[in-house]
Amino acid sequence: MDSLSVEEPSCSLHSETLKLFCLEDKQPVCLVCRDSQKHVNHTVRPISEAVSSYKEELKTTLKSLRLKLTQGVKMREEFEKTVQHIKSQAEHTERQIKQQFEKLHQFLRDEEEATITALREEEEQKQQMMKEKLEEINRHISALSHTIKDTEEMMKANDVCFLKKFPVSMERVQISSQPDPQMPSGTLIHVPCYLGNLSFRVWKKMQDIVQNTPVILDPNTANPCLLLSEDLTSRVLTQEHIAGTWRLKRVSIGVLE
Repeated sequence: MDSLSVEEPSCSLHSETLKLFCLEDKQPVCLVCRDSQKHVNHTVRPISEAVSSYKEELKTTLKSLRLKLTQGVKMREEFEKTVQHIKSQAEHTERQIKQQFEKLHQFLRDEEEATITALREEEEQKQQMMKEKLEEINRHISALSHTIKDTEEMMKANDVCFLKKFPVSMERVQISSQPDPQMPSGTLIHVPCYLGNLSFRVWKKMQDIVQNTPVILDPNTANPCLLLSEDLTSRVLTQEHIAGTWRLKRVSIGVLE
């Protein structure tokens, strides 16, 4: 006997070669098993025939599995693309968020600068006014000091000199007795003009640069041929879409002709 030949399996009950297959019990049987009580009324087929039948069945199943495998690979590719697309979406959306907030930040910076500029202009105006008033009061004080000093020296003079200088001195005293310079009204910074309802006033101005759009387009559900505006409120036709529309028109005209 050839050492490379494969010994055919035999029946464990009857030591006969297994040449048949019981369809009910789903197991190989020998000729003796077929005629035994255990397999009465059972359908048996030659092993080769059963193998061929089952292989065909498996081929059909494998074909379906290979199709599922192909579909699974395609789906995996779609998933991988979706992962990249999600990342791209997030990065693009983040840039748009930063741009939108930068506009608001810039508006707030401009409003802050304008408000502070107005405050400094008022400060400069009030400071200049008080500087002029300060110079005026200094002149008034200096004149009073000189009048008092001259009057006190005149009163030390002899009687004849005193009487000669009295009319002029009295006139100077009366002139110096005029009302003192007063603090003008409105000299302080009008603080409520700058701080009063500041946030509310800025918010009201901000409404001029923002819009509330009732309809927002969803890029996830929009036609791939459409390119949406950055704020998702309108669509922009791409070159492909324009070319496609032109081709459709030509086809329609051709059909009509």
